[in-house]
Amino acid sequence: MNTFRLIRNNLCAIISRHDLNSNKTLSLHHNCIHFGAISSFHTSKVCQNSSRIGEITSYDVKPPQKKYKKPVDWLPFPWHRRPRYDVFEQSGDTIRENSIDLSLPKPDFELSDELKNADEKVKQYFSLQTASYGEIKEVCRRHLLQRIQRHPHDFDSLEVKIALKTIQIRSLFQHKEKLGRWDIKTSRVVLPILIQKRNKLLKKLREIDNDRYLWLLEELKLYFKPNPLSVRIERYCKKWDLRRLTKEYCEKMIADKKAAYHEELKKQQVDFLEEKRQILAWIEEEEKALNVK
Repeated sequence: MNTFRLIRNNLCAIISRHDLNSNKTLSLHHNCIHFGAISSFHTSKVCQNSSRIGEITSYDVKPPQKKYKKPVDWLPFPWHRRPRYDVFEQSGDTIRENSIDLSLPKPDFELSDELKNADEKVKQYFSLQTASYGEIKEVCRRHLLQRIQRHPHDFDSLEVKIALKTIQIRSLFQHKEKLGRWDIKTSRVVLPILIQKRNKLLKKLREIDNDRYLWLLEELKLYFKPNPLSVRIERYCKKWDLRRLTKEYCEKMIADKKAAYHEELKKQQVDFLEEKRQILAWIEEEEKALNVK
C-alpha cells in the first residue's frame, strides 16, 4: 500500500511541475523510475524526454566501442586490442566449490559420544544437511587443514595461508554463481585481490621449496604457471603493440621475399647446369685443339 501511495505522490509532483505551454518536462524522480511509474502522460508527444526513459531504466546496455583518435585502417596488417586479463577465468582453480560429505556432524559435535550412539533422526538433525553455510565452510576448513598442516598448531606456514585463501576463493565463487551477478562487491573487488595474494604466496613457496609447492598444487587441485625468471613483461599499450606488429610484419616480408627468390633460383638451376656443361665441353675441345695440358 505504501508503494502505491509513493507512486501516486511522485506522479502528482511531476504533473504539477509540467508546463504545457513551454512543452518542457523536468526529469523523472528516481523513485518514479524505480517503481516503474511511467504513464501515458510521459510517453506522449508533449514529453520530449520520454525517449530517454528506456535508456535510464535499462541495465543491460553495453558501453559503446572505443574509438581511437588515430585510426589504424591504413596499416597493411589488422590490429585489435587484445582482451583483458580475466583473473576469474585464469585463477587456476580447477574446483570452484567447497565439497564436503553432508552426512558429517556439525562442527564441535564430532567429539560427542552421545551423538555417536543416538538415533538416526538425531544424527541427521546434527549433520551438515541442516547446517548453515558458515558451518559447512568451517568443516571444509578443518578437513583441509588436517591434510595441509605439518602439526596441529601450524597456522603461519605458507601452505596453510594458501589453503585458507583457497577456501575463501572457492566460497566467493559459489556466492557469485548463486547470485549470478557481477555488480556485487565480493565478486568485483574482493575476489581478484584474494587471487593475487594467493599467487604471490605461491611464487614465494616455489622459490623456497619446489617439492612442497608441487605437492600443494596437487592437494588443492590448482593450476599455477608463474612468469619465467629474468623476463621483463612490458606494459601493454597501443603504441608498443603496433611497433611489435610492424617489426613482425617486416621480418615476415623479408623472409617471404628470400623464399621467393630462392625458389626462382631453383627453377633457373637446370638451365644453369646445362649451360655450364656446354661451356666446360667447349673449353675441353679448345684445349685439345691447342695441345694445352
